[in-house]
Amino acid sequence: MFEYSFTVNPQYGLFTIFDPTCDEGENFAAAHRTLGYGYFAWGPNAVVARAMGAGTASVVVEVRDDPPGPPGETPSSPGGRPDGTATAELALPGGRFSSIQALESAVHLGVDLPTGAGTYGARIAAYNRGISGGFAPEDAWPFPGRFEAFRLQLWKTSGEASRPDDDVDG
Repeated sequence: MFEYSFTVNPQYGLFTIFDPTCDEGENFAAAHRTLGYGYFAWGPNAVVARAMGAGTASVVVEVRDDPPGPPGETPSSPGGRPDGTATAELALPGGRFSSIQALESAVHLGVDLPTGAGTYGARIAAYNRGISGGFAPEDAWPFPGRFEAFRLQLWKTSGEASRPDDDVDG
């Protein structure tokens, strides 16, 4: 299993994790149309998450060999229960993920997925939402004493992935 952690500073309460070889704006626009009042929305090559608190949020991207078990029952978060989850598919034709709201510049350029380009099953979960003062209790799983946190779990379902414009004749 591969894990990569970073911190985001949501813009207007939102942040995006997307394939940097695809147009982030188009993905955001597609996802934003379905966001409503929910926590998450999906574009073909992106997930948009709504953060509740002001300031920063922790993000963990986890790449797995198989689909995950029930939310919260991962080796790094035993018994931790998310406040909200969503599951979909993401096409990642560049074999990388990125977030322009990340505080770490390496994430802006894109982090290579160990399993490469393809279509992935994806589940995102939000933790520590609505914690008073923005901090979780020291015994809170999976992110004790941290601000609001998110875990994006990916598992490859196909070695093929298309960009939104790949299906256009021309």
